Amino acid sequence: MRKLAGRLLDLRLGSGAVVLPKDVQRIHLRFAPRIEGGHMGPRKFWRQELRRLKYHNPGVAMTVDRTAVNGQDDAMLSIHWDEEKVDTIRMTGLNNKEIMGEVMKRVPSAFEVEATEEDKAEMRNIEQLAADAERVRAKSSAHKALLKREKELSV
Repeated sequence: MRKLAGRLLDLRLGSGAVVLPKDVQRIHLRFAPRIEGGHMGPRKFWRQELRRLKYHNPGVAMTVDRTAVNGQDDAMLSIHWDEEKVDTIRMTGLNNKEIMGEVMKRVPSAFEVEATEEDKAEMRNIEQLAADAERVRAKSSAHKALLKREKELSV
């Protein structure tokens, strides 16, 4: 349960946890399936930031096209608006944080989701549980090493 709580908290908060305005209809990513030629940042954006964007904006269609050819096609992110306007961001060579910064510049009315006091308390609890688990793991490992050494000496 602790792992699930941590993953859900990670999904709700962090980079990419942004609420987009209602006039954004669709976000489309196009990048190559392989990371050569500057397509690593778009892939990380897809894996890390896009899932948080989708969580906070379930009404916005988000599509990914991984058919671009390395070296020939640029990685692109298109933001489709209500009034048939399309903003395009060239993502080739950018990292995921830079891409998110470009999205925030192009959609100025978007705002980041802030952690509530309850979320902060849950983060502290998860960190405390992880520290306790590490301490118990170290103690258990030392005990196993001691038992193994005693067994080797008795034989």
